[in-house]
Amino acid sequence: MIKPVALAEAHMEARELSKTLPVMTDLLAFEKVSESADSVTLKHPNSPWLLVVHDAGPDAPEKPYWDHHGVRVEHKEEVDAAWEYLNVHAAEYGLYDLREPKYGHGSYSLHFREPGSNDWEIECYEDVLRKESGGTRLGGVRSHHWEAPWQSERFASHGYVPQAFTHGTLHVDDSAATTSFLQEVLGLDAHQAYSHVIYAKHPETKHFVVCLQNGQRNELSPNFRFTLTVGSPDEVEQAHKHVASTGQLHHIAELGDLGSDPSFLLWDADRNCWEIAAR
Repeated sequence: MIKPVALAEAHMEARELSKTLPVMTDLLAFEKVSESADSVTLKHPNSPWLLVVHDAGPDAPEKPYWDHHGVRVEHKEEVDAAWEYLNVHAAEYGLYDLREPKYGHGSYSLHFREPGSNDWEIECYEDVLRKESGGTRLGGVRSHHWEAPWQSERFASHGYVPQAFTHGTLHVDDSAATTSFLQEVLGLDAHQAYSHVIYAKHPETKHFVVCLQNGQRNELSPNFRFTLTVGSPDEVEQAHKHVASTGQLHHIAELGDLGSDPSFLLWDADRNCWEIAAR
């Protein structure tokens, strides 16, 4: 079993960074950490993990809605305010496929797509948290993901304040097999939320990956992946050897070569891509 120290990064791709980045900074509260020739690394000021956005060019395919990412607000009325704000500014930011707020999986949320074709969710668990047990179940993923609310005059004028970058989502075909892979290969916690929904997370943090059983096959590029970090370069090499020796047991579809970083990619049975790297 890999022993990660963090679920450190989420990755997505965009058709044109210059059009996607304003959505991320102006509407979802991310801040730029670094950039290279073909990617930008972002971070929400109240969240521990990073989001890496890769420039994939104008022919990058439309992303399915089950491969979305999400931020969280504290109050339900903020979701309604975000709905109004996004609709008013949709043309300005190139937003499309806006879906009005509704309840699902315990949250009240809306969805929209940014110009790079990525689906984003603005969610709230205020109703769930009215019960003391609402925030303690499932590894605490529905509880507040922040020590203190993030204050932003700019976003307060929007009517909503994204408090944290909370989750990504991917598809799976078999919840039981996915649970085994998450726990026995990646060393993550796997919480069964519903018969077709698993929350995968590192035990020491609250951000998570929703594994949604929906019978769809993943055909996305490695630009859409999640990165786990381990304690040292030696542990990356050990992890690669472990996956190579046990991959057939967990029906791992592909194992990438060990890079000079060192790091490597692996594709699970559903062709979802994961990266293992040194912290």
